[in-house]
Amino acid sequence: MKTEEYGIMFNVEDRHWWYVSLRELLARMWGQYLPAKVGRVLDAGCGTGAVLDWIARDAGKAGSPAGIDASDVAIAFCRQRGHQCTSIASLEDLPFPCETFDAAVSFDVLCNAGVRDKGGALREVQRVLRPGGLFFLNLPAYPWLMSSHDAAVLNDRRFTRGEVQDMLQENGFEVIRATYWNTLLFPAILLVRFLRRGDSSRASDTDTNVDGIGNRLFTAILRVERALLGLMSFPFGLSIFVVARKRRGGAGL
Repeated sequence: MKTEEYGIMFNVEDRHWWYVSLRELLARMWGQYLPAKVGRVLDAGCGTGAVLDWIARDAGKAGSPAGIDASDVAIAFCRQRGHQCTSIASLEDLPFPCETFDAAVSFDVLCNAGVRDKGGALREVQRVLRPGGLFFLNLPAYPWLMSSHDAAVLNDRRFTRGEVQDMLQENGFEVIRATYWNTLLFPAILLVRFLRRGDSSRASDTDTNVDGIGNRLFTAILRVERALLGLMSFPFGLSIFVVARKRRGGAGL
């Protein structure tokens, strides 16, 4: 991610509709698939620390989570939030012993150009999880939606749900739940993306006006969507959310 994007993220992610909605989706999936008491948790690509805040505050008995990010700027922001158990590291070379964590979270990291070996990164997460440990993964959907936003955050790949499921299964995971999301807003955002296509002067799509009516409206719409996700998985959307489990009895590679 470009350095200036971390400052934008830090300033808005506690209230911005997309970040809020992703954490609320994590909360729903966490409550559904994890037991009440969880041991150590890793945020693999922790950005500026809002998900670490959520894990430490709201994720049951998870305790103090660990976080890694390839950016020293991101880690500095995490430490401003009080997260000292954070380090500068690559998803492809995690600085932890095998079977350290009961759960791991990775949001929009595997899609980044800095992660060259996508399968190797998944094997690293699989390595540091205990057998049966859960992995919560979010990634941007559809290669044909590459845009100026992806350029600004240095994404080199977007995915289909099938591609993500195959990658996980090939690298030691069992997929429990895989769904597209950000579906109800898909037509409007798709139109904006196409109108902006080719405009290399734009930065990311992150709107810094978190007090506007649009931010409140989008947050409310995605809360309706999450209620629907309790009943079904969506066949399309701007992002893909997956819950996977490390296969027991070895890596299975």
